[in-house]
Amino acid sequence: MTTLIIVRHGHTALNDGDRFRGRTDTPLSDQGLIESEAAAKAVAARWSLSAVYTSAVSRARMTAQAVGAPFGLQPVDEPGILDMDWGDWTGRSFEDVSVAYPELYRTCFDRPSAFRAPGGQAFEDLRAQSVAAVKAIAARHDGQAVAIVTHTVNIRLMLIGCLEMPTDCFWRIRQGTCAINALETEGGLFYLRVINDTCHTRSLPGAKPEVPDLAGH
Repeated sequence: MTTLIIVRHGHTALNDGDRFRGRTDTPLSDQGLIESEAAAKAVAARWSLSAVYTSAVSRARMTAQAVGAPFGLQPVDEPGILDMDWGDWTGRSFEDVSVAYPELYRTCFDRPSAFRAPGGQAFEDLRAQSVAAVKAIAARHDGQAVAIVTHTVNIRLMLIGCLEMPTDCFWRIRQGTCAINALETEGGLFYLRVINDTCHTRSLPGAKPEVPDLAGH
């Protein structure tokens, strides 16, 4: 059995605003650094990792470095888990987009399976890309435990994709910053072991009540 520990990156300054962030590269905030250390300890307490894979943007890589440190592992960039390309919506506020693209904005939240960002990606395309990356990593590490550090959009699509759930379930998956998820795979099937575990961050200095992060990455 192979275990895939899927971790969302820690807090950044951009997590405090309702914007479509996507591939905008921003480092962890001081709070994010604290969260990533807490996540690393939580992962190390439960699993022994053989490898750590990361999205190439700095907030994910910084988190991945913390997760790999207890095992002496350097994170490996994995192109298949790069964040959603929101195209023309990147960096824009929800309010701005809802006015400029009212019908497409509603589609994004009401029917994710039919949504494609103008000049960017469709949820269905990112789902296929993310699930393919998970399966490739699992095949590469048969019988081992590995970590994947990425973004909330990818994680939601990985989970519903590997569990063969409809893409329209996308917004029903919650992911706090530095949340820990775990999938196990055996015989070609995936099994959900852990989802959105944020116990390790709730009592940290400066921790905020977890609220839905609609398009946050």
